[in-house]
Amino acid sequence: RARCAAMASPELGETLRLANGTKMPRIGLGTWKSDIGKTGDAVYHAVKSGYRLIDTANDYNNEAEIGEALKKLFKDGIVKREDLFIQSKLWNSNHRAEFVEPDIRATLKDLQLDYLDSFIIHWPQACPATGKAPAVRTNGAHAAPAEQGTMFPYDPDTKRYCSDNKTHFAETWKAMEALVEKKLVKSIGLSNFNKAQIQEILSISKKHKPMILQNECHPYLQQKDMVDFCAFHGIVFQAYSPLASKDRPKMFRKENDPELFENEIIVHLAKKYSKSPAQIVLRWHLQAGHSAVPKSVTPSRIEENIDIFDFSLTAEEMIHIGKLNCGWRILLWEHTAEHPDYPFKDDLPFGFTVPPTPSAK
Repeated sequence: RARCAAMASPELGETLRLANGTKMPRIGLGTWKSDIGKTGDAVYHAVKSGYRLIDTANDYNNEAEIGEALKKLFKDGIVKREDLFIQSKLWNSNHRAEFVEPDIRATLKDLQLDYLDSFIIHWPQACPATGKAPAVRTNGAHAAPAEQGTMFPYDPDTKRYCSDNKTHFAETWKAMEALVEKKLVKSIGLSNFNKAQIQEILSISKKHKPMILQNECHPYLQQKDMVDFCAFHGIVFQAYSPLASKDRPKMFRKENDPELFENEIIVHLAKKYSKSPAQIVLRWHLQAGHSAVPKSVTPSRIEENIDIFDFSLTAEEMIHIGKLNCGWRILLWEHTAEHPDYPFKDDLPFGFTVPPTPSAK
């Protein structure tokens, strides 16, 4: 009961409270796919526009640029460190217990920070990974033969990602808990985990439970059972790709993929409220109980994505959007299904075989 009482409160303010008492903004700036040379300006503009949550990861290859933007924000007096909620992620190559601290320290060095507000395991599977040594941005955030030691190692013969099948996320979590004790991070969490995997983490957690689950979520993949599961266990559900990732890489595109912003329900509501389709979708996220981290490097869209607290969708409109749920997952990343902890096995077709990485040469 105490855990349930720690859930995010139902009122739609701009912040919510994690189960450990920490406040977190509901809407943040996502930085996956944000180009080098544009990410720093996007972060600076976002914070000046009112954002206080920045979501990043070492494998995005832009944390050093974000660090420079944060340094400038502090120097210019726009915000203080304690005003921001900075979240990053443990990369797949670094699941072994001895690799976890080197991973977060590489992120802290790039971001020029002493601590993170949230650090989450990016994926449950240690793939791509070799298990031989930690791999961080400075080792190369690109696919390459394993001997080169990058964050995306693949077997030069099969062209498939290397998979460290001798490690499991339970040992990773124990090392994550140690990061909190060392004050390198305030809250820890998960990303791309399925319910059974989250339940396992809850069962083995000694002192620090997962505070956040960041999974793909949008009107075409509403994750209703997962959202309820998280709420029951006092975990905040945070949506990545909350706008269905129109700019997703080619490897995650398929013919006849639906286009969310062209859906007649979303278009109708945008006209009714004089809002953009993105604002309608992000408002839906808030009223569905989610946090969300939409990505943009365009100043006008960055401002637009946080301007969603001055209107509400009706209960009937929420039901209409609820009917769009069709289980369409963008980020299946089946190239990593070699590992036994791959989370989306139920979404793989009969007869599936792991394909080579599209980046292999």
